[in-house]
Amino acid sequence: MADNNLKEIDKQVSEVETNEINEIEKIDQALDRSKEFIVDNSKMITVGILAFIVLICGVIYYIKGYKEPRNLEAAEMIFPAEQAFQMDSFNVALNGNGQVVGFLSIINEYGSTDAGNMAKAYAGICYKKLGENEKAISYLNDYSKDSKSTLAPAIEGAIGDCYWDLQQEDKAISAYKKAISSNDKLVAPIYLNRLGLLYIKKGDKENAKAQFQTIKEKYSESMQMQDALKYLSMCE
Repeated sequence: MADNNLKEIDKQVSEVETNEINEIEKIDQALDRSKEFIVDNSKMITVGILAFIVLICGVIYYIKGYKEPRNLEAAEMIFPAEQAFQMDSFNVALNGNGQVVGFLSIINEYGSTDAGNMAKAYAGICYKKLGENEKAISYLNDYSKDSKSTLAPAIEGAIGDCYWDLQQEDKAISAYKKAISSNDKLVAPIYLNRLGLLYIKKGDKENAKAQFQTIKEKYSESMQMQDALKYLSMCE
């Protein structure tokens, strides 16, 4: 009986050893195939590695040798146009003169830079001030509204103002809602107020009341608070 048990154990051990040998052989074969692939394709692999290195170097050169200098150039160039804008010289700020490079030229030359992007926002506001609302909307929409940009809500609100002037009230409402959704304590109450007035104009006192009530509850310290209280009484 003991002999039979020993034979059974020997058989099981033998099977385990055989399986382990088979697994080791499979691993060896896989390693051999990997080695053969590397040897057979060493030129292709080398070319791939070199191409990756060239790509990385190209990106670094573009950022350090091209993009950053152009950002600096554009930032210096836009300053006089910003000054003209602050003085309400919107035509000069937009188109330039002998001393000032206008926002439109900066956009054409440096549109992909940070300053070029800012010039799009300025150009949109200039066109708005000059009464050319469709051009204003085009440039304001071209401005890249990064999710972290503090300017983005005000740009959306300005787009809403343009649509209101064009009597495209539904589009104005949509733009105002985007501006309000930022919950920016300076921008949101401005466009809550304007949205409420637009709803009054449309005869929708219920929605108008909701906008002014939001100012009262969330932005009681804003400059729009007194107007909101006045307009609330109009919605009763």
